[in-house]
Amino acid sequence: MDNNSQEPEQPNILDDPVHGILIPSLLFVGGISLLTYLSGELRLLLSLPLLFTSLGVRVYMAHQRKRSLFPDRWTSLELDDQTVVSKNTALYRFKLKTNLESLDIPAGYHIAVRVFIDDKEEIRYYNPISSKLDTGHFDLLIKSYADGKVSKYFAGLKPGDTVEFKGPIGELHYAPNSSKALGIVAGGSGITPVLQMLNEIITVPEDLTKLSLIYANDTENDILLKDELDEMSEKYPHFEVHYVVRNPSESWEGDVGLVSKEQMEKYLPKYSDDHRLLICGPEAMEKMVVKYAEELGWKQSVSKNKGDDQVFVF
Repeated sequence: MDNNSQEPEQPNILDDPVHGILIPSLLFVGGISLLTYLSGELRLLLSLPLLFTSLGVRVYMAHQRKRSLFPDRWTSLELDDQTVVSKNTALYRFKLKTNLESLDIPAGYHIAVRVFIDDKEEIRYYNPISSKLDTGHFDLLIKSYADGKVSKYFAGLKPGDTVEFKGPIGELHYAPNSSKALGIVAGGSGITPVLQMLNEIITVPEDLTKLSLIYANDTENDILLKDELDEMSEKYPHFEVHYVVRNPSESWEGDVGLVSKEQMEKYLPKYSDDHRLLICGPEAMEKMVVKYAEELGWKQSVSKNKGDDQVFVF
């Protein structure tokens, strides 16, 4: 996160029910029992109702804190930090209810965000890009647009401000090793559900799905989280990434222009019953890639996206 951010909070051991409820209760009961036995003073046992009352309150509070997101109601969560990652994109880190909780949502699913601007409710959907192994927080990567009311609202947030969330929400069905190979085409901020998928797959050692990504942007500076993607491709041999830049600098050595059928044929797995293709980006890019996919033999559903579709458009 940014250089001005504070050191991350250490997990509060008392948030763990074993340490915060069970062990103190057993110690208290054991202590009272021992004192009663040694002193013969039965009135000491009158403290037990106080323990059970306190225990009930503690259990209720722990139950209230154990989840930060619900699919059927909104929850206010606090912004912890904000980091600018490009000229128009920032990473927003939100705190979960406890430092022990992780945001474990299905791969490819998103969460709903609700804000009020000029007394009008605005709802948008974003894919968390943090790993399900991260505890105490989750990260959203949000690109600001000239006419984007909610993205501008996010840009004005300060640590300590709260935003309402609900979820998870989504349709994609994915299970480890459900496909031998997964081809992905992403453009711009469409990389966010892809990062979520990558974090889901590469953190499961048993998942040997081969991953091939084409990531398209206008310029090199628009490539979001390139260092992280490159690190993934170096660390995980079954993942490879290829960049396409529309308006490159003179020093650019990668592919140039828009995503092409030739690039898809060269970098992505060929059509097969045990292969899948995921697409996420600007609408014009998605339509173009779907057209190329059909020409390359991929089967595209004629109706609305279904979770098991071989070609899935986010």
